[in-house]
Amino acid sequence: MFTNCPSVSSASGVKKKRTRIPLKMKLKIIAQRERGKPVTAIARELGLHPSTISSIFKDKKRIRDAAKSLASVKSTVIRKKRAGPIGDMERLLVTWMNDQIQKHKPLSLSTIQAMARSFFNTLKENSDDPTYTQVFTASPGWFQRFKRRNNFNNVKISGEAASANTEGAAAFKEELNRIIVDEKYLPEQIFNVDETCLFWKRMPEHTYIHQESKTMPGFKTYKDRVTLLLGGNVAGFKLKPLLIYHSENPRALKNVSKQTLPVHYRHNRKAWMTLALFADWYLNCFIPEAREYCWENNIPFRILLILDNAPGHPRHIGNMHPYVKVVYLPPSITALIQPMDQGVISTFKAYYLRQMFAQAVGATESGRTLRDFWNGFNILDAIRNIVAAWKGVTQKCMNGVWKKVMKAYGNKGFNKNSTVDNIVRNKILVLGNQLELDIDEEDIHELVDIEAEELSNEDLIELEEERRKEAVAVKEEVIAEPPKTFTTKTLAEALAAISSGVRMLEEMDVNYERFTKTDRQLQDALACYREIYNNMNKE
Repeated sequence: MFTNCPSVSSASGVKKKRTRIPLKMKLKIIAQRERGKPVTAIARELGLHPSTISSIFKDKKRIRDAAKSLASVKSTVIRKKRAGPIGDMERLLVTWMNDQIQKHKPLSLSTIQAMARSFFNTLKENSDDPTYTQVFTASPGWFQRFKRRNNFNNVKISGEAASANTEGAAAFKEELNRIIVDEKYLPEQIFNVDETCLFWKRMPEHTYIHQESKTMPGFKTYKDRVTLLLGGNVAGFKLKPLLIYHSENPRALKNVSKQTLPVHYRHNRKAWMTLALFADWYLNCFIPEAREYCWENNIPFRILLILDNAPGHPRHIGNMHPYVKVVYLPPSITALIQPMDQGVISTFKAYYLRQMFAQAVGATESGRTLRDFWNGFNILDAIRNIVAAWKGVTQKCMNGVWKKVMKAYGNKGFNKNSTVDNIVRNKILVLGNQLELDIDEEDIHELVDIEAEELSNEDLIELEEERRKEAVAVKEEVIAEPPKTFTTKTLAEALAAISSGVRMLEEMDVNYERFTKTDRQLQDALACYREIYNNMNKE
């Protein structure tokens, strides 16, 4: 959308046409001015006259109304095209395919068609409209259109494993490097996190303990799992793990305050990551932890967070904090380059199994049987082992997994396979032999690499419904929220409060050099707000 500007006469009498500025650029100009960027800087960057920038900013209400109107029209058109069970089915299928791609699972045309029909039939059965009679066959023609609509053209669909898009990986690596260089991010400011499933009480498949667990009445303990969110930064710092369990108050934690646990403990019925839980972790766990880390290391609190497109990751998360930039990995390359998937999670799981086996050996040496130890092993024991295993993941490992996604960083001496093989062969297998378990390296690798069961149709429908409700809530919040604006009074109060705080620091700090350095940095950072205040006073 362009706005026609009237022509302007030059000194020579020849009329010059003003620059036609796209709506998107106008919105960008407004956003930059609201963040305090000077008019002259914006004008210089975009090659426009400063008066043009000022005019656009003064007209921001009409421009934003026009943008909302245009977005509403586009949204209505899209909804009309893909309404009812067909549209819902395609959204579920996108979620399922992204999940398969991230897990590097095989994707074939017949499998996708079967899932599409299954989703459609489930949605049709649950439809509120009993007269809905549309038939869906998932034809090859439909699939080609579906691929184009949802940008799956670079994903290999065949009878083989879905191949990671190496060209896409290279392109993303270039773009990520550009962001890091242009915005001057330090290794300490670049983070990645990823979820993993941990069957915290499962023993190797062929052991008698595992076979007994399958016949136990009630909840089968070999299926009991937690979801963990693990991550850290390029410099090797590790975040406190987030643990999601199916029970809010398990018996083993009856007399334990969850605030004192060495993990962030959350729960829901399926022990999986949801949009609400991720947003809660982001605001109440990640932000405070990253801020404290930056403060302790005397670096600016500016964070670049790299995430994949997992169903439980809110798409609007990047708008929730002004000093955290979120970059999403393209679905087709996640398995190839996501840092935590390049050795951190598999190393952690190997350490966890070693920890449990070592405890079992200790129990048998003190006179208990392996069966007694296993029956008494509870979720609190698992949490302690999770923390010990996470502590065992070295800085070399945390640093080395970044080499596939970043140009300048990553320990090239780290090797994922040899690290895990060493733990399996020299630690876990030795302990397993002490326990007289008939296991080999392959049995242990299967347990380390085991993943959660596939999401059912009902699970995906529930997750998609949650995402839909969240999107509606976010939209309503944006509409209801009044536009932010500066006033001379509130600006003056804010600047005065900051000055008061600086004076308090000066009175307490015996190190004059440290104070003056901090004061200078603060004054430089506040210069943009002082400029806004001075301009408003002039007006």
